[in-house]
Amino acid sequence: MSAERENRDDVLYSQKGPPTLDEMTGPEVEAALQQTDVLLLPVGATEAHGPHLPLGTDSFEARENCRRAAIRLEALGCPVVIGPVVPFGTSSFHLGFAGTISLSSQTMIKLLTEICLSLYDTGFRKFAFVHGHDGNLPVMMVAAQEVVDNTSDALAMVLNWLTPLSKVYHTIQTSSRQEGHGGEGETARILVTHPELVHLDRSIKHHVPPEDMRKIQGGEHIKTGGGIFYATRRYQDHTPYGHIGDPALATKETGDKGYDVIAEWLARVIARDYFDRDIDPNASLLPAE
Repeated sequence: MSAERENRDDVLYSQKGPPTLDEMTGPEVEAALQQTDVLLLPVGATEAHGPHLPLGTDSFEARENCRRAAIRLEALGCPVVIGPVVPFGTSSFHLGFAGTISLSSQTMIKLLTEICLSLYDTGFRKFAFVHGHDGNLPVMMVAAQEVVDNTSDALAMVLNWLTPLSKVYHTIQTSSRQEGHGGEGETARILVTHPELVHLDRSIKHHVPPEDMRKIQGGEHIKTGGGIFYATRRYQDHTPYGHIGDPALATKETGDKGYDVIAEWLARVIARDYFDRDIDPNASLLPAE
């Protein structure tokens, strides 16, 4: 075991609020339900992101996306509750890398559906699925439909923030090449939330041909706003390291900019669709400090 892992009393990282549902007490949830019936469900994954990022990267990102959106919504008078982070996903194409955990599509659909139906029974009526792993998007969409089909009045939507982020990412990143899974952008966002778990000294620069990137995360792919879904068989066919891009370029400043784009979009959609609020498109939703 490496020396940095030997001290088991070390605090690995800290977490900012507002809390997720599993960090709240029952009475706190009851009090929240007097103010809102909207729940944001962060859906992450446990999968390889290269030698420099933790396996829980997608779960950490999903939580932070919801956290920042919740802060903006609270400032608008649109309170929400952040649900428990779902730490697993459909990650079959990452199974060649150590530590990856993948649930079948059927299991994920059932898991997400039953989480929401349980919370429906306690009083939540509006559900917003927020991913941290784009591979979960298909099962999230099916689960959202299952929630609606199995209730009389629940609403459910899936929010794919990759589409708005991809439109402006070229103005945020410093790389001159397209960055992908575990690259500059994702590394930068984890530098914001969990810098203790980022190991830039272990980062490896690895890019793939443009034709591969077009199918992995390019403009034609449905997850970034295109009209084609390219199913992935093995991520190892594209990278022996578990990531694509140049993580060494990542900075906290770039990560904050990315998170802000994501949170602004999430908050605007939720405020519009679940609170009937029209928001000035030119106004920042970030509350003044």
